[in-house]
Amino acid sequence: MANRRRPPADLEALLRAAQLVTHPKEDRQIPSKRREVPKAEKSTSKDSQKLQILYVEDDQNDQMILERFLEKSLGIDFNLVTTQTGIEGLERLKEIEFDLVLLDYKLPDMTGLEFLDEMRKGHFEVDVILITSQGSERIAVDAMKRGVRDYVTKDKIESEHLAVTIRDLALESALTRELNAETAKRIIALFSTQTALRSEVLAELHAEEGSKLSLRELINALKKMARTRSVLTCPSCGSVNSTPYMQCPECGSPQIVMEGTLEHTICGCIDFIGKFDKGEGELVCPSCKKRLEQIGVDYRSLESWFRCSSDHLFDRPVPSFRCAKCGEEFTIDAAKTKRLYWYQITQSEAPS
Repeated sequence: MANRRRPPADLEALLRAAQLVTHPKEDRQIPSKRREVPKAEKSTSKDSQKLQILYVEDDQNDQMILERFLEKSLGIDFNLVTTQTGIEGLERLKEIEFDLVLLDYKLPDMTGLEFLDEMRKGHFEVDVILITSQGSERIAVDAMKRGVRDYVTKDKIESEHLAVTIRDLALESALTRELNAETAKRIIALFSTQTALRSEVLAELHAEEGSKLSLRELINALKKMARTRSVLTCPSCGSVNSTPYMQCPECGSPQIVMEGTLEHTICGCIDFIGKFDKGEGELVCPSCKKRLEQIGVDYRSLESWFRCSSDHLFDRPVPSFRCAKCGEEFTIDAAKTKRLYWYQITQSEAPS
């Protein structure tokens, strides 16, 4: 019987989130082909938020180098399992639901190509990245014929390309369990290549480039991704790069301060709290000079208001912008809009 893996619970939620993004009815009707995993084999809730990676490598120094590199560069939380022989690696494949295998070509008991042949005999369906020495292009070609998704030479093991490949293949492996391969590849390609889209996800997570995200965080961000995002552009040059600022609605002054505000309900005076405060808790109306006694009766607290350099008081400033390219200053009413990005998942979709 084929030894197919079942994604952990959080990855299943990721797939459902991806379906919310893709929407194609024909994709959701494709039955998933996977074996039922005994309860003893299921990942814990903690591990289910991590990518599961197997590294078959007999050199412990290389194991430590790769683990440190992934800690620094991968961007998604992971669990790295290492083995020193091919036989041990094959045994681990029977025990753990891995998202990806990193395979060294030279092992004490077999070659990487022999390991791949044993994987095929055991029906282990997991993506593999082969790690070879320099000048092993022929070996890499033979490995690719056996289904290896990518290869890297040992001198490039700390390259950005490897980190991106590991992340994308692991996520694609999970997505293809519920969606067809073409749709899964498009989702991964979008996340990998669309800077605006990736920045939106990171902003949603309040994360920085280089920080590690759990799969749960990524799931929640994917649920909130929009198909389109439009931005304001300069009406003169069309640039999307502008600095926002606020103006006084009366005189147009950009020199504005904001403060909590009170309203004296008897005379109608509205002003900053500092104008009422006489110290030691005493509040006196700056207009009629009467003492304020009871909140909700003779005065009330308002949301923060604004005051400009010309002493105009107002509750809503005018949002304005200064173009970083041509220096034009414009209000939101004068601005134009531009679609920052639109992403396509299925062939039938078209921008609205």
